[in-house]
Amino acid sequence: MATGGEAVARLDDGRVIFVQGALADEAVVVEITEAKKRFARGVAVAITERSAHRVEPSCVHAASGECGGCDWMHITAAQQRFYKEAIVVEQLQRLGDVAQPNVSSPVFDRGHRTTVRCSVVAGQAGYRTRRSELSFNASECAAADPALESLIVDGDFGDASEVTLRIGAGTGERMVITNGDPARVVVPDEVQVVAGDSPGNAAVHYQVAGRIFRVSAQSFFQTSGAGAEALVAAVERSLATAEGDVVDLYAGVGLLGAGAANDRLRCAVESNPSSVADARHNLASQVQVVGSRVERWSPTPFGTVIADPARRGLAKDCVAVIDGTGASHLVLVSCDPASLGRDAGLLAQTGWEHQHAEVIDMFPDTSRIEVVSTFVR
Repeated sequence: MATGGEAVARLDDGRVIFVQGALADEAVVVEITEAKKRFARGVAVAITERSAHRVEPSCVHAASGECGGCDWMHITAAQQRFYKEAIVVEQLQRLGDVAQPNVSSPVFDRGHRTTVRCSVVAGQAGYRTRRSELSFNASECAAADPALESLIVDGDFGDASEVTLRIGAGTGERMVITNGDPARVVVPDEVQVVAGDSPGNAAVHYQVAGRIFRVSAQSFFQTSGAGAEALVAAVERSLATAEGDVVDLYAGVGLLGAGAANDRLRCAVESNPSSVADARHNLASQVQVVGSRVERWSPTPFGTVIADPARRGLAKDCVAVIDGTGASHLVLVSCDPASLGRDAGLLAQTGWEHQHAEVIDMFPDTSRIEVVSTFVR
């Protein structure tokens, strides 16, 4: 299985082909949808030798292949974890030069998504098809929290072309963030409806790790309550062997630092103004919240670093910042296994050793991979 979620095979002429909808070790009939000089892409249109790990998708849109979201809903949960572990191991070995990666994946209640982004056509919400800008209206969504699914199916979003829907885990507060006219959105009265470019003070609250976090409309938060709990727990397990004060880089609204580091957290660095304001609200008064891009922050001494960068990973500039703290323990949260592999290679050049990685099933039934890694010096 490839990092993009497709199965990998070879054509008769030796070219690699990435096949959507297939599992490893299956024999399938493939319709080629893209042909390049060195590779091709295709879709499995018939299964001639079926894997024991194949199941029927629980959503009509995933079963038909029109939805680009839950691309692994046809695979058992256990096998999804197996594939994700194998992909992380391969990327750490190939890109990070980690000889024998120690990778595991804790089992937890996968839950539902508490944040979804939908395309809107003629007022009705839905999703885009895989590798396309084409959209369809959704009659159901097995991935979303049922209280969000009802908004997707029954809501009228007026002149919007895109909406983001949120529900606070543990609080049930719902919000619609629209790029259209909020006055034209028709949803139940208790749902907050705000304009994406001018949401004011609108926020929902999430209960995670026994704490309440304010998350404003323009702030990032993890996509599910169950996933956020599992992510905090993984970071906390890594911190159990760490020493010294903690700095949280790419801190967002303060979830990982507050949830996992507790009174050891001394500093949080975040560049998004909305998230900075939320972090100052959510974190204890003794925590310094710095509004800055991580690569522009002037590091000061800390024993331990938590870092949760965007999809591209740390890159050289941010590895240098981590070095500047003098820390001996790093908890790195990666949302792309290839960026984890590249970061592991960069960190190794400055004396860091990859100890362990936990694959957190933040995005069940999809090929998206979240990893919490422990590095020590």
